Amino acid sequence: MSVIEKYNEILNSVKEVSKQANHHVDILAVSKTQCVEKMTELALNNVKMFGESKVQEAVPKIEYLSSKYNDLEFHFIGKVQTNKLKKIVEYFSLIHSVDRLDVLPLIDKYAHELNKKQNILIQINIAYEMQKNGIDPVLLDDIIKSALDYKNITLKGLMFMPPYEEDVTKNIPYFKQAAALFYKYKNDTFNILSMGMSHDFKEAVMCGATLVRVGTSIFGERV
Repeated sequence: MSVIEKYNEILNSVKEVSKQANHHVDILAVSKTQCVEKMTELALNNVKMFGESKVQEAVPKIEYLSSKYNDLEFHFIGKVQTNKLKKIVEYFSLIHSVDRLDVLPLIDKYAHELNKKQNILIQINIAYEMQKNGIDPVLLDDIIKSALDYKNITLKGLMFMPPYEEDVTKNIPYFKQAAALFYKYKNDTFNILSMGMSHDFKEAVMCGATLVRVGTSIFGERV
């Protein structure tokens, strides 16, 4: 199957499960480590949203694709490093992985310099996995209040990555907890819950995800 055929297969699955869940769901095509040719095939077929995790790898792809196609969105889904933040703010429309207070003033500063409002998600670590980034949910109130104080930041919602489980139903309680936090704050602006990947997006959507991050099922294994 071609990349666009795989994407359309995922799209149909997402539409089916989102109909059951009774809310709209977007697909982020996670293109990290993938070649620009595969991304081009999607862009040619009106796929607009791509996810990248490494600035150095992403920038050439973003510059190339943006010069040829209109209205593409690039989302940053990797670890937010302060020395890479200026480039992240410059090239990405949405940062999924804001996980600490000290990056907020820098994001605001660079967004001001670029005359833009930077969209962000707060990454939460409900499962308290040491190897994963994300804030303790008990700190969520504080970081949300802080983010709302910055003129050049727009807080769009939450991002969550559960533990990897072969049996994805084991993560349903985590998905439900993430959704409960999201709906506690949800409003017209705070309206994205980014959770669910290739192997568990159906369960994530049924629990409330509004955006799923799908890479392997679209592009194949990472190269």
